[in-house]
Amino acid sequence: MGTFGSQTSLYSRLVTVFVAIGSMTYGYSASIIGSTIGQPGWYSYFQLPPEGTPGYASITTPAISTANGVFSAGGAIGTLFIMWSCDYFGRKVNIQIGGFCALFGGALQGGANSLPMFQAGRFVCGLGIGILVTVCPMYLSEMSPRWLISKGFDEEAKVVLQRLRWSPDDPENIVAKEEYYQTAEQIRLEAERLKEFGSVWTAVWKKKSYRKRMILGFLTQWGAEFAGPLIINNYAVILYTNLGMTGSMPLLLSAVWLTTAGVIYNPLGAWLHDKVNSRRGMYITGFVGILVTTSCLAAMTAEYAGTSNRVGNGFGILFMYLYLAFQGTFCDTTMYIYVSEIFPTEIRPIGMGFSLFGQFASTLILLQTAPMGFNNVGWKYYLLIICWTAFFIPVIYFFFPETARLTLEEIAKNFGDEVAVHLTDATDEEKARIEHDLANKYSRAADGQSSPSPDLSAEGFQDGPKSG
Repeated sequence: MGTFGSQTSLYSRLVTVFVAIGSMTYGYSASIIGSTIGQPGWYSYFQLPPEGTPGYASITTPAISTANGVFSAGGAIGTLFIMWSCDYFGRKVNIQIGGFCALFGGALQGGANSLPMFQAGRFVCGLGIGILVTVCPMYLSEMSPRWLISKGFDEEAKVVLQRLRWSPDDPENIVAKEEYYQTAEQIRLEAERLKEFGSVWTAVWKKKSYRKRMILGFLTQWGAEFAGPLIINNYAVILYTNLGMTGSMPLLLSAVWLTTAGVIYNPLGAWLHDKVNSRRGMYITGFVGILVTTSCLAAMTAEYAGTSNRVGNGFGILFMYLYLAFQGTFCDTTMYIYVSEIFPTEIRPIGMGFSLFGQFASTLILLQTAPMGFNNVGWKYYLLIICWTAFFIPVIYFFFPETARLTLEEIAKNFGDEVAVHLTDATDEEKARIEHDLANKYSRAADGQSSPSPDLSAEGFQDGPKSG
């Protein structure tokens, strides 16, 4: 047997980097509003009263809330759209649709000559981001032609797999053959299971293991966002101002805060996932850190916000940065990995869409209420984050199955479902059976005899990398 999952081609790495731009697009589009509301020109251009002047609470605060709210609403609709479109059109086409919507929405915002036009741009951009943030992690987690196999495009699937898994150390494409075999067999098994429910839409709620996945996926995304990262990010300028920062410092601190997430914490989290090999451990660590740092931030804000105590306000800013260290390293990286892993192929678009709907639903609630909350109750608004985090940590510990160190097909066993073919944790007996099955199917295809799916013929897997 090959060493499954141990090799990726240069082509696979390049595709990964390119598709990851979709996540960068989400980060930029969701975060740009944070610096936008920190620029005096934005208020004067749309004739909004700035902070500290009459009309700020009644006019400007609702406008800021709406800018964030319509973005989240668009994102929520985008995730629901994916539940249908991703299975119908495939992953790649939906990445293109999401990219177009995000581009068009950005153009509307940049060229807006009125506040309603700006808000419309936020909605359209959010629609595209909802699509991208759902389909890009799904595509990256699969990074193989599961959709093609499920739709019967076997030959195209073989070509894609060979390009993704080719290595000079594996001239016979053993790894690609094994992955194709496992994926095709699991899809066949899952298709048989679906027959008793009639349709995939019925199965996701009537089948116990699928229902559990749907609930956990929703909670994964809801839980991470309800811990408040976008509150601090999108309203950072306001929070820094409350902690005594003036002039350009709030914008500078906000820019540094966000940059460290993409440059330091997210890559660190990706590296740790390969070293720690525990999604649950990473997630719990992140939420414990969020609980501690948010509690300290609330205490500093309660004691020193609005005062001239530079040390106390400085510690408040420090805890905002420490919050991001835990959120960006442990939670932000885990939430998308986990929901893209727990769903089997036939319900992955529905499961991912529903899960990411939870993310945008939570941000819609928090970002709509945060400006009014900070304006009316101040530091006490942080108690919402603190209480939720304290509740969510034991939920993860007791109810979230581990998904690390397994292929997407093998994760099914942790939810009580049957796995057609074990590769990563196969016993010696199972390895011998797999090698025997591969040899038989390969030889039958070479002799021109009919062989049951999957077809592992030499014609499907030629030596060397494929082009085109």
